[in-house]
Amino acid sequence: MKCFYVFFVLVLLVSCNTAKPEEKIDVTNEEPKLSKKDSLSFFLNHYEKFFTTNFNVSECPGAAVVIVKDSTVVYKKGFGVKEIKTQDSVDVNTVFRIASLSKGVTAVLAGNLVDHNELQWDQRVKESVNTFDLRDREQADRLKVNHLLSHTTGLYKYTYSKLINRGLSIDQIIKSFKRKGVVSREGVDYEYQNAMFSVIEKIMENQTSKPFEILLKERLFAPGGMDNASSSFSDIKNNDNVALPHSYNHYSKKYKLDKLHKGYYNVAAAGGVNASISDMGEYLKVLLGYRPDIISKESLSDIFNPIICTSTKDTYVNLWDGVTDSYYAMGWRILDYRGRRIIYHGGNVNQYKTQLVVDPENKIAMCVLFNGPNPFNGPVIPTFLNYYDFYKEISARQLIN
Repeated sequence: MKCFYVFFVLVLLVSCNTAKPEEKIDVTNEEPKLSKKDSLSFFLNHYEKFFTTNFNVSECPGAAVVIVKDSTVVYKKGFGVKEIKTQDSVDVNTVFRIASLSKGVTAVLAGNLVDHNELQWDQRVKESVNTFDLRDREQADRLKVNHLLSHTTGLYKYTYSKLINRGLSIDQIIKSFKRKGVVSREGVDYEYQNAMFSVIEKIMENQTSKPFEILLKERLFAPGGMDNASSSFSDIKNNDNVALPHSYNHYSKKYKLDKLHKGYYNVAAAGGVNASISDMGEYLKVLLGYRPDIISKESLSDIFNPIICTSTKDTYVNLWDGVTDSYYAMGWRILDYRGRRIIYHGGNVNQYKTQLVVDPENKIAMCVLFNGPNPFNGPVIPTFLNYYDFYKEISARQLIN
């Protein structure tokens, strides 16, 4: 699958630059003769050809893609099948697990609570969850909501993932933190978390006296028109339109059907949200700022505001051509990309692979969901950005001419 990487030069940054880099966009000399009206359709047609061709080559069982420009869904389509050895096609309402894209959903919900004065970004964890503690009690006392959401709590990466995998409840996991030491002071180091991130669930519940699952439905899914979205194992298990997970055998080079499992529904804030690509299209409108009734532009700006630099970390986004620096905000990765900032996150759970990107400057966003691991997953977002810049440049030149 090396052909997928023809678009990219691998670059690893070792320091953070606060100034935005100069834009460097390579455009071929031969330009299609397009009107401004046709340029977006031209881009969408070519990206669809790219996606379809490489999806078919990858042999991944199923996928779904949505693209939103301004406040409109301009592309939405299912690919492949929900289950191998069947003709049961993925459609736009087929539900996938969205994995760690759940973190961004949780951040949006937190922003909604902030808008309603039910939560503060600098609110201390122990103010709402008195059962929470660390071996370093002084640091436990200092931890705030923004530390949880930005993975800057000072714990070693993936702390207590083993407890998640054992199926412990979030309440049981929280009580276990008192035995954990820290590796740095809060706010100074980025170490990706799932268990610690999900402590936000209990804060939200205690602040509102409502279960996290209900908050998601009432504050985001229902008003946002995300009709198929949910955050429990029972919801996806009982749904008759689900893209089932598939594992890949590297020796036989074949996919096989896997089982839906309960893992990470015990920390739903970090990885337990289910959604169709139609749901994700409505969600992209929220992220682009067109649903201030769900989250204000001020709170949206807060969750997208970089908190910690990740440019020196072993993070795949640092390898994308055009990325000069990377950061983590609250539930989101922020990338300095070709002179502008974009918002991104990826996910991986129960064999599902998911990716989402928002380009605020160009008011375009895209999400892709796969029901199996595949080498095509890596280039999907960088190529989307590359293609869009190419056609944006063409459109700009035509306006001049």
